[in-house]
Amino acid sequence: MLAAGSCRKDVETFRPYDITVAEISLALQQVPAAQTESVLHLSNRQADTLFVTPGGVRIFLSHLDQLFADASGTIVPCSTCPDFRLEVVEIQRKGDLISRNTSTITSENRVLESGGILHLKASCNGQELKLAQGNVLKIQIPETPPFFANQLFTNSVGISDVFTGWSGANAAVSNAEWQVPGGTSFQVGYQMMVPSLHWVCAGRMLEEPNSSYCVELPLGFSDQNTQAFIVMKNINAVVPLRYQADVFRFCAPFIPQGFPVQLVTVSKLGNQYWLGNKDVETGGSNSATVQPQKMSEQQVIEFFKNL
Repeated sequence: MLAAGSCRKDVETFRPYDITVAEISLALQQVPAAQTESVLHLSNRQADTLFVTPGGVRIFLSHLDQLFADASGTIVPCSTCPDFRLEVVEIQRKGDLISRNTSTITSENRVLESGGILHLKASCNGQELKLAQGNVLKIQIPETPPFFANQLFTNSVGISDVFTGWSGANAAVSNAEWQVPGGTSFQVGYQMMVPSLHWVCAGRMLEEPNSSYCVELPLGFSDQNTQAFIVMKNINAVVPLRYQADVFRFCAPFIPQGFPVQLVTVSKLGNQYWLGNKDVETGGSNSATVQPQKMSEQQVIEFFKNL
């Protein structure tokens, strides 16, 4: 009996709160608007094609019989594909970045400013395709001046559909102007030559002096039930904070100094959502305390829709 009692004690795990961080991610999937996702369907297409998304992004599909390949590198001609699909996701707001588990940090945790982020996925009869070796996609993204993006970034590390951080693609981003169909007006924006599918970004590195930054929450809020972010104001940049259990804080190692930001946290304890929101300026201090407030799930979703 004593041995059995000892075994029971050995396997007991004390958990002061439920693991609900996955439920938060699921709820935030309601944040992006429906028009941020679009699909081009083609059947046995040979001619060059211009795909314009609802957000005005222009994707030029040229030399379709040589443009795509399967996973082994074998060319897949679009003229013989009865069900070609190009799926495009546009990141239009900072809340979209968070809801799609992306951000504007590099694989080395440096921060960049985004002038436009897309996710591209091509397939033929359900088989995923990639750009054939040596091919690129010409893409134009609408933007209003002033223009700042000067470099193409891709998510080239790890599993292609899982965002792991941006890497420079050794390709420039240029300014562009094109005529709006059906009229005499012109649209301005960025043009980039994209060498791979999945996540792509027109952006620039933030080169300002930086330092670490941490957010402290009340006891019981951790990576098991909380997501935390630095949302930079006036520019399109979002930095996820990682939980450091040794100091009970959410931190980032490289945050540019001298920027107004929002410290945003979203938590779920049991069935109750909590939202933290605090305005600070980076550089004056390397930490802040945030006091989350009770919110309904819908209030949390609306908050992120308006970031």
